[in-house]
This record gives sequence, C-alpha cells and structure tokens, in this order.
Amino acid sequence: MSLFKYLEVRPGENIINDVTEKRSITTAEPFFFYMGVLLTTIVVLGFIPPVLSKPNGVFSLPLLYHVHGMIFVSWFGFFTLQASLVRGGRLQQHRQRGRWSIVLAIAMLVSGYFMMRAAFALPEFAIGKNSHVASMMFPTTDLINFSIAFVLALINRTNGVAHKRLMLLAGILILDPAVARLIETIGAPFPFIPILELGLFGLLIGYDISRLKRPHWTSLLGLGLFFAAMVAKFSIAEMPIWEDIATLLFA
Repeated sequence: MSLFKYLEVRPGENIINDVTEKRSITTAEPFFFYMGVLLTTIVVLGFIPPVLSKPNGVFSLPLLYHVHGMIFVSWFGFFTLQASLVRGGRLQQHRQRGRWSIVLAIAMLVSGYFMMRAAFALPEFAIGKNSHVASMMFPTTDLINFSIAFVLALINRTNGVAHKRLMLLAGILILDPAVARLIETIGAPFPFIPILELGLFGLLIGYDISRLKRPHWTSLLGLGLFFAAMVAKFSIAEMPIWEDIATLLFA
C-alpha cells in the first residue's frame, strides 16, 4: 500500500477521532491560520534581506540555496493554506491536498541534508560562538525534531485537535535558521533566538489553555523536543563523539 493511499480518508471516515466533537473545535479556528501567517512572515523576513544584501547579487548563491529556500517557504505557505481550508470548514479539500505536505516534507529533509553538507564543507561556518563542528548540531536537531512532529501528525491525521498542533509544531521546530537570520538582521543578541522561539510555544500553550482549559499533550511534547535539542546543541555538540558522527554524516 502506497503512502498516499494510506493517507486517504475513506468515505464516512471523520477527520476527527471523536465524531461527537463539535465542529467549532476543528473548524473556524483562526489561531492556526494566523500562526501560519506569522511563521511564514518570519521565514520571509529571515531569509530575504540577507539574500538581497549579497554583494554579487541574489544569483551569486549556488542553485541549492535557491531550491532549499523555495521549498522551505513553500512548506510554511502550504501549512497556512491548509489551516485556512480547515478554518473555512473545507475539510475535504484539506484532506485532498494533505498528501502534498509529504512531498514538501521529504523535499525539506533532502534539501536540508545537502545544505548541511555544504555548510560542513565551509570551515568558516559557525553559529554564534560555537565551533564549526558543534554548529552542525543545530540543523541536525532541527531536522530530527521536524521529522518527529511531522510523522506524529500523519499518525494522528484522524484526530484534528492533535493533528493541527503537531503540524504547527513541525514548523516551529524547524524555524531556527530563519529566526537566527532574522535576529542577526535586526542586530539583536544571540539569546533572542531561543526567546523568540519560546514565545511561539507560549502562544500555542496559551491557546491550549484558553481553548481546552489545559496544555495539549502535543504542545508539551513539542516543548520537550525543543529543550532536548537545546541540550544537544550546547552539551552533546561539544563532545568528541559528535565530531566523529558529524564527519560520518556530512563529510
């Protein structure tokens, strides 16, 4: 059975796990649409100014950079589109288009991996005050966390409340490169990167409490993945074993 076939919702199957759940819980929720707009805006503002400021022009960058950038922006734009369909109650269209998120996610992972190989080949590549090798942990954990949240979103595709949160969390957990460039562009200190990202988690958990009267398990999971990545970035990344792993993966 193909992955696309697996994702199809058969006639009579409800997108919500609990068929008695009120329509207002799964549709007409502007929060996820607005979050999609916010994340897409961060991506655009994070990547476009540095690209436009290149001394030799936009097209001086390798083709891989352009391809990866278009895929990255497309994923967030697609999330926003899907959220708008759910908000408007057009669940059938949402399901029909949902399979394209898999294509975009795979493209994100593949292009992201080759971007990491390109970064590893540049001795000057570094994030903040981290060493060259330690900096490779940042995109590595971003891709891993994105994959975890995205796969869980597919598994929970018939549970609308969990599904939409996991898709949003996939976006937040891979947003780090765009946030880092945005913070650098506006001249803010490096610590503002995790502060801004934690603010996005805060918005989701605040919405959970307002809507569900408690934090949803998916939101807490996403926050846990975020802190696990922080431990890896600022602890494991400095260990000698990570240099061996990074060399094996990206050299």
